[in-house]
Order: sequence, then structure tokens, then C-alpha cells
Amino acid sequence: MNRKELRQKWEELHRCPEKRSSLRAEIRDSWERSSDYQINPYLRENPYICTEAELKQRREASSFLIETSRPVMDGLLEYVAGSGFVIGLSDPNLCWLDVIGDSEALRWAKDARAVSGALWLEELVGTNSGSMSLLLAKPYYLYGYEHFCLFSHVVSSFSTPIIDEGRLVGGLGLVAPYDKGGGSHTLGMVVAAAMHIKSKMQKKKVEDLYEVIIDSMNEGLFSLDSNLVINLMNENCFKIFHIGNNQPVVGKSIYDLLGNNPDNQYFINQITQGRSFTDENFSLRIGKQVVPCSVTCTPLKNVNSQGGGVVIIIRERHRINKLVQNNIGGGATVTFKDIVAKDVNFSKILKTAQTAAAVTSNVLLLGESGTGKDMVAQAMHNASSRNNNPYLAINCAALPRELIASELFGYEDGAFTGARKGGNLGKFEIADQGTIFLDEIGDMPLDIQASLLRFLEDKKVMRLGGDKFVSVNVRIIAATNKDLEAEIERNRFRRDLFYRLGVIKIAIPPLRERPEDILELSRSITEKICQRFNMPALKIDPDVVEAFRAYKWPGNVREMQNVIEGAVLLATEKSITGELISIVAPAIMDIQPGCVNSASRAVLEKQRILDCLAECKYKKSATAIALGVSRTTLYRRLKELNIEI
Repeated sequence: MNRKELRQKWEELHRCPEKRSSLRAEIRDSWERSSDYQINPYLRENPYICTEAELKQRREASSFLIETSRPVMDGLLEYVAGSGFVIGLSDPNLCWLDVIGDSEALRWAKDARAVSGALWLEELVGTNSGSMSLLLAKPYYLYGYEHFCLFSHVVSSFSTPIIDEGRLVGGLGLVAPYDKGGGSHTLGMVVAAAMHIKSKMQKKKVEDLYEVIIDSMNEGLFSLDSNLVINLMNENCFKIFHIGNNQPVVGKSIYDLLGNNPDNQYFINQITQGRSFTDENFSLRIGKQVVPCSVTCTPLKNVNSQGGGVVIIIRERHRINKLVQNNIGGGATVTFKDIVAKDVNFSKILKTAQTAAAVTSNVLLLGESGTGKDMVAQAMHNASSRNNNPYLAINCAALPRELIASELFGYEDGAFTGARKGGNLGKFEIADQGTIFLDEIGDMPLDIQASLLRFLEDKKVMRLGGDKFVSVNVRIIAATNKDLEAEIERNRFRRDLFYRLGVIKIAIPPLRERPEDILELSRSITEKICQRFNMPALKIDPDVVEAFRAYKWPGNVREMQNVIEGAVLLATEKSITGELISIVAPAIMDIQPGCVNSASRAVLEKQRILDCLAECKYKKSATAIALGVSRTTLYRRLKELNIEI
């Protein structure tokens, strides 16, 4: 059929509706609907074109479809080159988003305005293959005169929906000269292209999901091919290795990343041996950075069982250690603000501790049991640059002698009978980049003291049963209630270790030397204990405060905590009374006034007056009444005790 015959056939169908019986039923129905829409069949071009702004919005909404489809469309056009074909991609609403074709075909497309932004809805331009395929949800083609409008009667059109995960996402169409369209053969090409697009979309989604999963890992991950060339590296690996995201890495050799540094050669040797290993510790040197890490290596095998490269997972050791610490409990919760320090001398000592917190030198805390050395150690950690890293407290006196080495330095699989399979991290490795508090250091066995000294000198540990050293960066804060210099004379403590640990020595005073802290400390302890047991707040009676100030507190703060806790749990009134304290700790309330020297009495009286002034909002008349003295007596004692208001 030539062009003239096509035109005649098309006009006959419009002039004589009874002739439409020769059309396929679904086309005939579409023509009827098109007539009902009052569409002008003599349109010589498509009048319905989106604005640039609307087309931009539609393209953005279907960007994934366009990105995935364009390579397929280019491949299809290359296959039919020279045939005068136009290939169009539409969104679900039949707007052409992308149009390609031979130069001759594109001239026809431009004249007919079959261009990007053109709308092909049936209710706008009548029967066309794009609207038919989406309406019937199947591939469809139209031959010349079967199109409703004049501008399409000299072409054949082939269209198919693009379905992704059961959802219509667009359509693919091919327009050919009426005498070059191959009917079902050409439609088959369009369907195959659409299936390819669908497959690419599914594959791209899997790849994108895979990339998101890989990049969301807390660990670093990279893979090497059999030639040790990097072919994948996730975002965390860039961070761990201190590499900028814009720095090209994929396609480079592992040697380009690690160089020929001797510190890295052991790592490279391990991954090139083709063996699988889990959580082995390395200290990799990347440029000027040293990266302590735990490495898991999994060799890959290709279909011929030949070496296919390796996948390597890297965990920063300080992140692992923090996770382990969270699981085993502990950590530093106390800050300097949490420590009561109204006493002038104790306040100066804490300022020294704050200054020491800012440096990395080892610190030795000295003082009687129960003075709060552990609280000072926690506060120092939290005031240091290591406060986001692990803090581990170890009581050297509580660990069995035969286990202390394995607890501190760890052990490898099979190091001794009963050793955990896979080995175990030691406390020093767990606390890497953080702080270790060695309490009761004076009770550490001499052989372990020697190992500790060696660690302090070179900052490396070797697990029991191991054969390599691991670099560890920890800050040591040690504490003791013993006279270490006397222990040295008795050959119970190493002199060299004493000097190594005691770069900074801080003596924590006993509670009996902090009378100005008694009231505030006892109130703070009472408040915390009431909160812990979900009990109403309790006050402390004045006679109890006086007794607390007079008492020597041989057990220091720890003893006060135990006494107050017992009183809180027995309390039936709204305050802690002398009667309660007599039940919990009779020795405290049995102290007679004569047992307190005149200097201590003056301190106690001064503190009592200051407490009453604060409670009475510094109104002297009210304070005198509360103290049970005249205003004249109050003024005299204020002057004698150097109390200024």
C-alpha cells in the first residue's frame, strides 16, 4: 500500500464508520472513544506539548527510568540504524521523556511534534500504539491508517509498557515509516528492549541496595582481585584509612595504598597467602597515620577454583574496645563537677588533677581506702581528650595471681588448658586509645610488675601464646592505699615501676581532713541513695551533721555512703535522725563534745552558722532564732569566726 492508498483508506474509515468493521476490535473501540472526545482527526502535528518546567519535573520524577533506559535505547537504535526509526520513552502518563532516532526520522518527528514533552493520551490525540499498550497492558502496534489522526497515518508504531515490580513505570515506543515496520518482528524487538530495561532496573536496584548496605557498615570493607588491585572500598574504609572520598583508590594496587612500609608487609603477606582469618590485630601505617585495627580476611574462589582475590573487613580497634567495654559494664561516669569539694585544700588538689587530665603522662593516686581515688580517676578520664574512648578499672588485688597476666595482656587460642576458643582480648587492648585505672597497684605480683614496666616502656603487648606484638595506646592511672616507698624497701614493689607510674603523684586527703565538705557530701550522698531506691528525699538533722563532723571516718567516703544508705533504708520519718544513726553506726553518735579539740569545734561552729545563714536566706534575725542565740551573740561570733555576709 502506497502513501496515496494509505490516505484513501484512512479517509474512508473516517467518512464511513461502517467500514471500521475491518479494524481490530480494540482499535475500533478506541476510534469510537476518540470520536466521542471530539478530537480533530485532521491534525497535522501533535498540539499537546508540555512546558519546559513541566517536562523537567516529569524527567526528575522518572530519572531512574531514563538513566536505565538510555543505554538500551542507544543499542536498539544502533541495531536499526538507517531504517528511519524514532524511539521514544514515556512516563506512566504517556509523556515522551526522551526521543532518539536517525536524522531523517527526527525531521519527521519534529514536523509532527513527536518530540520530548509530547503527550500521547488517547483523549488528546486519539488512537495510537502508546495509549493502546498502556490501556490494554500489553505490547501493541498500529499500521498507518489505523492511527486516528492524520499526522500518524504514514507511520507504523510499536509500543510496550515497562513494568517494574508489578508497577507501571513507563512505556517504550518505536515509530517507523509505514513501509519499513516489520509488524510482529519489530514489536518483538521493542518488547525485548523493554525487558532489558526492566532487568537493568532490577539489577541497578540490587546494586544500589548493595552499595547502601556496604556503606552503612560500621566496619571498613575493601576487596582485591587476584593481582592485589583494589576493586571495591566502602565509605568507612576511606575514613579508617584517612583517605578523602574524592581520592581515586579503585583500580590501584594495595601497594599504592600501603606502600612498601615494613610495618605493613606482615599484613600483605597474610592476605596473599590465600588463607582465611578472623579478627587478627594489625597496626597499619597509612602515610603518616598509624591505624590500629582488627582484620578479617576471606579469600574468593572463581568458577575454576583458582584464586579470585580477597574481601577484607577492617574494624578500628578502639571501636571494638568501646563495644566490648559497653558489654562488660564499667566506664567512667563521674566528672569533676560530681565531686564535692568545698574544702579549700581538697579543691586545690582537684584543680591539680584537672590539669593532669589534659596531659598523657601516667598518674599515681595516693590515699587511704574509701577516699574516692576511683572517682578522681574517672573524672580525669572524662576531662581528657580520651573521654570518648574506653575507660577500664582493674582491681589488682581482686584478680587471682594465675589469671592476672591473661586478664591484662590477653591470650591466643590454645594458650593454656581451659583457654577460650579463638583467644581473648586483654584489658590493655580493650582500652586502646582510652584509659586504664589500675587500683590497688601495690598488690600487683612482682612478675606482673615486670610485664607492666615493659609495656610502659614500649607500649606494646603480646598475648599469652602469641608470637607478635600489638601496639596499644593507653593512659595509665594507678592508685594505692599503701606506702609504696616502704614496699620498695621491703622488696615488694619495683622502684623503676614506681617512678614510671608516678610521673604525676596526687594525694587524696582522708575525709577527716575535709570538715567543710561534710554537710554537702552527706546531702549529696543522701539524695543519690534516695533516687536509687525511688524514695522521697530526706533531710539530715542538725545533730547528725554535728556528729558527722566530729567523727573521724576511718573508712572515709565509702564508710559515709554505707552509713547513710543504712539510715535511708530504715527511715520512717522525713529526715535522718540521730536515733537512726545510733542504730546503723553507734560509734558516730557516741562521740562526746570533749573529744573534739578547740580548733575542730571552731570549724564545726563556723560551718553550722554558715548552714543556718543559707537556710534562713542570710537574714540575721531568723538565723539567731534558728541557732537559739541572741542577735548580739550572733554578731559577736560572726566577727570572731571571720564570717562576712
